[in-house]
Amino acid sequence: MKENIIIEIKNIDKYIVKENSTIEELLKQVENREDVIAASINGEVVELSYTLTKDTTLSLIRTNDRIGRKIYRAGLKYLYITAIKELYGINTNVQLLHSIDKGIYTYLEIDEVTDDTIKKIKEKMTELVKKDLPIEKVSTSRKSAIKYFESINETEKVESYKQMSSDFVTLYSLLDYYNYFYYFMPNSTGILKEFDLTRINSHGIVLRYPSDLDNKIPEYNNIPAVLNEFKTYREWCELVKIKYLSDINNIVINSKIKEFIQLNEMRQNDNLRKIGDYINENKDKLKLILIGGPSSSGKTTTSKKMALELKSRGINPFILSVDDYFLERKDTPKDEKGNYEYDIIEAIDIDLFNEHLTKLLNGESVKIPSYNFVTGEKEYKNPSVSLKNRDMIIIEGLHTLNEKLTNSIKRENKLKIYISPFTPLGLDRHNHISTVDMRLIRRMVRDNSKRGYNAESTLKNWRIVRKAEEKYVFPYQTEADIVFNTALIYEIGILKTYAIPLLYSVKQDSEYYEEALRLINFLKGFFNIPVDILPNTSVLREFVGNSYFE
Repeated sequence: MKENIIIEIKNIDKYIVKENSTIEELLKQVENREDVIAASINGEVVELSYTLTKDTTLSLIRTNDRIGRKIYRAGLKYLYITAIKELYGINTNVQLLHSIDKGIYTYLEIDEVTDDTIKKIKEKMTELVKKDLPIEKVSTSRKSAIKYFESINETEKVESYKQMSSDFVTLYSLLDYYNYFYYFMPNSTGILKEFDLTRINSHGIVLRYPSDLDNKIPEYNNIPAVLNEFKTYREWCELVKIKYLSDINNIVINSKIKEFIQLNEMRQNDNLRKIGDYINENKDKLKLILIGGPSSSGKTTTSKKMALELKSRGINPFILSVDDYFLERKDTPKDEKGNYEYDIIEAIDIDLFNEHLTKLLNGESVKIPSYNFVTGEKEYKNPSVSLKNRDMIIIEGLHTLNEKLTNSIKRENKLKIYISPFTPLGLDRHNHISTVDMRLIRRMVRDNSKRGYNAESTLKNWRIVRKAEEKYVFPYQTEADIVFNTALIYEIGILKTYAIPLLYSVKQDSEYYEEALRLINFLKGFFNIPVDILPNTSVLREFVGNSYFE
């Protein structure tokens, strides 16, 4: 006979349920439960199908929570793919390629995506939501999973499972379809009410999800240059027969990774040379080369490599870092919790920065500060500099695309370059690699090696960083004259060696424990790549160390 157990839901109440009840059954006693998507027990996320066997204290995770949003998006992907397969057949090829402006860019392989196609898919998704269909976790043998994905021609998943050592795998089922999205899932489709679709071209659709800021679907801002950068890199990767994680792992298995790294570096350097050619052709009018982008995009290394490119053409640039122009710490803005906000443009001494720019371009000497992050003050230890025998200034920083930063200089005299790691690599056709996750892993590794921060500190600060990017970086992508991709499709295999030990240091009672586990599980699928074969001029050296440019 089942006994009663007591479950305490933090900040709500205590409830009595039968032993072996699920959290979903418990929620029937709870008011305001409509947006609950998962729960947390002792720091670990559990799905609503979790069975309660003893007295327990848990916290509810809602759709507007940090983790809840990730679960919502995982469920939304499954809903989208299922709707398409219901409409066009189980073997229809739909690929989730990359993140873009509060959504995921997807490729649908049918004759043509039209406005009517979008309408039909949205209607089918809405129908599946209204039916509140169960999304069930299924444990099956690896052989059975391989057989299933072979039958629907998703061969890259077959390759991934062949590279696994476990005899059993976990999948999710929705209607008659099985899939996996490397994260927790909602218990049913009924919670996935907020979404939208935008047609981009004859095969491209953006699956749009609620914003982190207000949980509403934001207006979609199409940025063709960013889409094109993803497209050109994807085409190159397909040319060298790389599309998915299993392809990279096979290169490691076959001892071809050293050559592949060189191919990647050659491609990226060639793109940098093309920008150098453009600057050389327009050197008579250009005074400032502004290199900007979100955190951990490789701005510092790219600016120094750009300087070498220009020097090879007889152009002698001067590099200026916006980070040296932070306000004194006593004047630095704080957020609502009292934390200093270094990632917002108001933290920059804009008046001094423009004063120095104007003087330099007028041929005057200037004493450039260097910001001491320990004391929180500018220091003037370096000798005065001028642009004597120099032709232009390269400026790198988070806010360089914002006209406010360089308001004293005419727009026609500036070239704005937006950089970010836009990787087209997917774990498989339905699991893209997030640009945000790539930058977070890069930053975590660099924070530890260069600043002595642990992983928990990086994860804590990442929220502040992301909030600032949403407000101060991404809206200015449209200002860019050129988009430069700093992603290296092999890089996670190198970063993994540094990142996994850091992530394991996050303790179970930390509020960032689940995020650390998510990243560990993501990284586990990549085979390690030795760092000693990485060129010292690679942008990745900015994060793992021993860079030629340090």
